Amino acid sequence: MNVTTVSIKKFVLSLLFCLGAVACLQAQEFRFTTSVSNNKVALDEPFQIQFMLENAPNVSSFTPPAFNDFEILQGPSQMQGQSIMNGRRSEYIALIYVIQARRVGNFTIAGATARSNGNVVRSNPVTIEVVKANRGGYQQTPQQSMPQSGLPPSRSQRQQQQQDEMEGVLRNGEDVNAKLRKNIFVKVDVDKTTLYEGEQLTATYKLYTRLPTNSSVTKVPAFKGFSAKDIELPNPPQASEEIVNGMRFKVFTIRKTLLFPLQSGTLELDPVEVDNHVKLVKLVKNNGNRKARDPFADLFNDPGFKDPFDDPFFDDFFNRPEVTYEDVPYKVQTAPLKVTVKPLPVDNRPLSFTGAVGKFNMTATIDKRNLTTDDALTLKVIVSGQGNVNLLNGPKVDIPAGFEKYDPKVTDNIEKNSNPLSGSRQFEYALMPLEAGDQTIPAVEFSYFDVASNSYKSIRSEPFSVHVTPGKQTKRDKEDFSVNRNTITSNYNGVLNWVKESRFLLISPLFYILLLVPVLLLVAAVVYRRRRNYQQNNAAFLKHRYANKVALKRLELAARYLKEGKDKAFYEETSRAIWGYLSNKLHVPFADLSKQLIQDKLTRQQVSVQYTTQLFDLLDDCEMALYTPMHNNDKMQGTYQQAVTVISHLEDELQRAKSVV
Repeated sequence: MNVTTVSIKKFVLSLLFCLGAVACLQAQEFRFTTSVSNNKVALDEPFQIQFMLENAPNVSSFTPPAFNDFEILQGPSQMQGQSIMNGRRSEYIALIYVIQARRVGNFTIAGATARSNGNVVRSNPVTIEVVKANRGGYQQTPQQSMPQSGLPPSRSQRQQQQQDEMEGVLRNGEDVNAKLRKNIFVKVDVDKTTLYEGEQLTATYKLYTRLPTNSSVTKVPAFKGFSAKDIELPNPPQASEEIVNGMRFKVFTIRKTLLFPLQSGTLELDPVEVDNHVKLVKLVKNNGNRKARDPFADLFNDPGFKDPFDDPFFDDFFNRPEVTYEDVPYKVQTAPLKVTVKPLPVDNRPLSFTGAVGKFNMTATIDKRNLTTDDALTLKVIVSGQGNVNLLNGPKVDIPAGFEKYDPKVTDNIEKNSNPLSGSRQFEYALMPLEAGDQTIPAVEFSYFDVASNSYKSIRSEPFSVHVTPGKQTKRDKEDFSVNRNTITSNYNGVLNWVKESRFLLISPLFYILLLVPVLLLVAAVVYRRRRNYQQNNAAFLKHRYANKVALKRLELAARYLKEGKDKAFYEETSRAIWGYLSNKLHVPFADLSKQLIQDKLTRQQVSVQYTTQLFDLLDDCEMALYTPMHNNDKMQGTYQQAVTVISHLEDELQRAKSVV
């Protein structure tokens, strides 16, 4: 195989030009890494080594390591781009070589060096184990090696790769928009289009491109009618390859989201918009004597590898007049996608069903079986499995009259980036015994809908026997006053103590005290009447103050997340508090809640359309904030105040409607 040789001057100048693109970075973390496609290769197996600079400011030079024990088959080739993840922008540039070992053994390739902001930085070294050629063990077929290493092992594949590169050339008279539509588009893939309420739907948004482009997402979908959970993607994004209509595209995953429909009917996934800045090579006429030529015209005439710098990019760098560049903005968006959500079956629905859809297990335990009336008992219920774990409601727990039950403490343990969504939710019920004796806590039952079998399934624990003994704080029995209860009291003929024979009445303190009593009673009556009139005249104000207390109680946990700066937890708890308030006030199970049902309920109770609109706007804002995470404390504070106002107004309206009825 012929080895491509590159002049040092041309190599250094071209690298300086490529690396200068990262001079205006706005990223957070700088990294300079070396990676290989395989750490164990056969002697005759080519492999890829990549040097990547991420978020490198003011790069002025790059020096590759010495490949003493390896033969350079191709490279360097450049790849650069940018991404925006969680509101943070990241830019990268990668230099890629395809090399092959000269002999068997273990070798260490030193890191490359670069100068960034005047400082010399070095990437990590890598170790390669080279073994004897073995067709069955290490040699890959050309079709397998192409997507992973980028090595063109055959002439037809080299020609295909060169054809892909020519898509970036804009010829005279060629329609720019037609070229962009053909070579850049985005689409959304879903794993199903028909599903049940609460069943998981996986939506993957992808960018397909055959052109060099810098892309950024400018509009994200709102996912109305769904509960959504994003899967974290690598940063910078890693490109894969797909064949579409016989053409090979680079594919970047923009977003991958797990969706759980909250209502039945036809729901639509909003489009995602991507702004692209495409750099096209434009061929122009040469005003000199030399006829303008197509810089790619001779690529198909060379049976071997061409000089990697013999392309329009480097021709323009060395001032070849027949080639210029055009930076073309191009916006693309996905087509709206509709999915059909079926309601869960009503037949054979257990009474213990609370909205769980998937495949789950349930365990229930108590921390003690013998206690006193001074102690508290903890009933712990853990529901684990796959499905809408993040939406699970606590199982219905029937507590005997001998215990006082408090609201459960909920703890989530959801596996990161699991697909399907997996994890567990724990409910801890605190039970306080009210009387001594032997008590039995009934069995806890949990039901879920299994999509695979299209049926409801129930899990039931064993009942719990508890022995309660009297504690120290038990109230004492009433004293028995029956002794001598029929004894006749002797007559007393003397002067009573309150009769004073020796003091005149006007100078007695008791006289003046008795004289002041009517005055005090009159003052108390006036104060009471004024207070009552104030309450009657300001009933709306007092109701609103009570409504504020209800709102603040509901949003107590959200306020704590706001103070701690946990934006995602804040918006989740705010949304959960509002849905919980509506479930409680409208007497609708949490699993059956939907925006349409809420609107119908509020309309029947003659709640003002203004407050209904404010409610839905607040819910949409919370959903949008969950999936466009960008920390903004002022915005969180505004959302909290808006939530208090919305719940307060709804409380006023619902109290008014109740009083009218």
